[in-house]
Amino acid sequence: MLRNIHFFNIRPGADEKRMLYILDHDVAEYARTFGCIERRTLRLLDATAHGQPAQAAAYMNESIWPSQKEADAFTYSDPPEHTQRVLRDLLDGIEVEKTVRYVDLT
Repeated sequence: MLRNIHFFNIRPGADEKRMLYILDHDVAEYARTFGCIERRTLRLLDATAHGQPAQAAAYMNESIWPSQKEADAFTYSDPPEHTQRVLRDLLDGIEVEKTVRYVDLT
């Protein structure tokens, strides 16, 4: 099983509700066609480093895949025009800070 996590911020002036809708509905629906098991977006409360406040992204989006093969197929796919449009809107409205992928062997 592969878990993919994006830490991101919403760009100033972008419509927060629309960005989250795109992630949790449009992108999630398209990802399911490649085998994505689950997707969810969480708003992060805070971050610390060695007990002190630390700068961090405001949101985390996690997707769970059966394997890296399915996740990569989604990543490198050529989506239909409607999906391309919403993905462009999404990428115009968010800034991805970091992406982490890991395999859960349990």
